[in-house]
Amino acid sequence: MAAADLLGAMSWDPGFRGILVVAVGVAVLCGSVYLLLATNSGHRLGFLLALTALMGWMTIMGVVWSIYGIGYLGPQASWEVEEVNYNALPDAALPEARSIPSPDDLPDVQALLEEDPDLAEQFAEADREPTLGDLLSVKPELAERDDLDFGEWELLSTSDPQTGEAQAAASAYLIEERKLFTDSSGFVVAEAYSRGGKERMEEGASLLDRALFKLGRILTWPLGHPAHYAAVQVLPVIPQEPEPGQPPPAPVVAEDAQVISVIMVRDLGAKRLPSVGLTIFSGIVFAVCVSSLNRREKLVEQARTAAAGAGTRA
Repeated sequence: MAAADLLGAMSWDPGFRGILVVAVGVAVLCGSVYLLLATNSGHRLGFLLALTALMGWMTIMGVVWSIYGIGYLGPQASWEVEEVNYNALPDAALPEARSIPSPDDLPDVQALLEEDPDLAEQFAEADREPTLGDLLSVKPELAERDDLDFGEWELLSTSDPQTGEAQAAASAYLIEERKLFTDSSGFVVAEAYSRGGKERMEEGASLLDRALFKLGRILTWPLGHPAHYAAVQVLPVIPQEPEPGQPPPAPVVAEDAQVISVIMVRDLGAKRLPSVGLTIFSGIVFAVCVSSLNRREKLVEQARTAAAGAGTRA
């Protein structure tokens, strides 16, 4: 009865139960193999054989984990906030941020829509005024215009995969850490920009071109991972009370609203570091075990040869 009560008391902590399950599994699986080897080869040689096999399997598993980025993973890549600028980009502390265009330097969205009726039709029923990023997501060739050339900074379309992640990181920082807003309804995202980062491969590249591209990236300092910056500009909106039974009102930006620019740098993380570490550690132990088995085999062979020679002389 006491043992049952003890097991019942363990059920409240899933972390401890998980550790216990793994420990029992390792003891049963590895222990059963060692038991079979020890009964046939002796406890020392059996342990060395079991350890060699285990380390060889872990080396292969670590290589597979490292290639495909699975298994035990390290920190993921993320955006880290470097600076928050309030309507004063030319005076930004980060030198790269001083060349970010302000909303006043951008072409007028309504003028672009008037120039292209087909493009305007795409946003005829939009519940908010579109941004330049929205226009680029529908018509990417707009990026070739001279008034949208911002040097090293690239205006991101809303459909770009990195736009959503950068906007989510900037919004979480403004709400949760800076406490500038209570939720995402207190501001609207004006535009998002990107600078630096990995060079992108051209579409339709052959297998040889892909291999040469990867090789050139590895041999380029700093190993194909130059600094990657992103800037997300937001504008505070005027608080509005929603009417009962009606959809939420469209956000309205105040005329004197400050442009809040969140400048971030890409932290590449260390996703494969644990897998690579496991591969190196297991490979070293496996090599030591194989070397020990090889030396033991030579010693046994020498002993057998000496014993056979002594028997012949006798």
